[in-house]
Amino acid sequence: MTHLIAALDSFKGLAPTASDWYSLLPEIVIAGLGVFALLQSLFLPSNARWLIPSVARIGLVFAAYLSINAIQNPDSDFSGLLGDGSSTWRLLFITCALLTSLIASRFIKAHGADDAEYHHLLLLVTAAFMVLSQANHVVSFFVALEMATVGLYILVGFLRKSNASLEAGVKYLVAGGLSSALLLMGFVLLYGVAGMNQGVTDALSFDDIALALTANPNSVLGLVGAALVICGVAFKIGSFPFHSWIPDVYQGAPTPTTALLATSSKAAGVVGLIILMQGPLLPILPQVSIVLTVLAAGSLLTGNVGALGSTQTKRALALSGVSHAGFILAGLSTVSSKSQFPYAHGIVLLYLGAYCVATFATMGALAAIPAESDDRRSLLDLRGLIRRSPSLTASLTLGIGSLAGIPPSLGFFTKLMVLLLLIQTQAWGLLALSVVSVAISIYYYFAIIREATLRTTVDDKSTSLSLPWATQNLPLFLGILTALGGILLALLKYN
Repeated sequence: MTHLIAALDSFKGLAPTASDWYSLLPEIVIAGLGVFALLQSLFLPSNARWLIPSVARIGLVFAAYLSINAIQNPDSDFSGLLGDGSSTWRLLFITCALLTSLIASRFIKAHGADDAEYHHLLLLVTAAFMVLSQANHVVSFFVALEMATVGLYILVGFLRKSNASLEAGVKYLVAGGLSSALLLMGFVLLYGVAGMNQGVTDALSFDDIALALTANPNSVLGLVGAALVICGVAFKIGSFPFHSWIPDVYQGAPTPTTALLATSSKAAGVVGLIILMQGPLLPILPQVSIVLTVLAAGSLLTGNVGALGSTQTKRALALSGVSHAGFILAGLSTVSSKSQFPYAHGIVLLYLGAYCVATFATMGALAAIPAESDDRRSLLDLRGLIRRSPSLTASLTLGIGSLAGIPPSLGFFTKLMVLLLLIQTQAWGLLALSVVSVAISIYYYFAIIREATLRTTVDDKSTSLSLPWATQNLPLFLGILTALGGILLALLKYN
């Protein structure tokens, strides 16, 4: 009986406190909104269903307010499962969800899908990503990442009447299952290494895994486990050599979901990698840096070279996303000690922000352009767009210009920062490859701009597009933001 009472007392000590729940208030609000979206679909009449996305967006803005004003309490860690989360990452995921919702509503209705189900999944995936950004334990890291991934499986195959969407969902499921297996196997090996260390109390805690690797940094099991974990996260980022699923899935998925995959999912992989590098893998950062250098070099090459021969717009942008993953990994590969983290972390976060804005400007314009099939958006379909919709043409041009790194866009200055970081760390090989990759990318990026602005159409597609004001001008606003953001960054940097 005494042992039972002691066990119960120990269990009570693990129970979350009110302070724990308060620290997760933004995530709780967003997850609750996801459930509320389904309840609304049950009780709202058809003429009031516009409330579903509207309530979701208002809730996301409220969650952003809570994230900005969140009070960090060091005791609010769910018994070590969570660490000190950054409100910046929370805001990035919320912003991506809000922009996805704005470009998805009209698209989803036009394809005969359920807006409530889409927002339900979108909100749950966003909440999971936000929890991931605070993970400090194998359990919280893996559960949050897999919860988001399962939601993305459904969002990719959301258009049930589209064979391409269903096929993309199956391909993503297979690729995601492999990445989960690699990630879990890596954590198992790290768990074994931590369990062999006498000073460890919880072999699944990131802090204790770091202690074990500090005591034995040359452990073969530890190095293999770390490599497998990095490979699992590389799937989420979409980097070489785990990028083969990217073109097919991005092309077949609904365009708003493609935007979400390219931004939130990639950002989740990046924040997961940063958490691992600052936590359990900190004692072996020099070895991790070598692995990231190889992944970055491969991503820069395969992404840009693969996009050269693509005649499908979404496929070309998908492969360009692989090259952007290379730039992000190049920035992180310069970190070989804890003191180098703040500067590199800031540059990577800024790069991700610029990439997300440019991606939504581009994908928002593509989603608004009518197409016979969403998965087959040929470059030829863009011909004459400047006559049909000057605003969509401008947003597409500004977004593509930022992705390509054309001055004075925000993408140009963030790429320049990564290149300067490589110069500071004397990573000459990766620097040369990065410059070459930028030069290669100009060709296929400008092929998209050329078709939309210079080539004229020979059929009846020369008539103006009749689209809602928000549908045409939201991408334009984001495109202008990339230009003004670059100018503002330059003024702040050099004044």
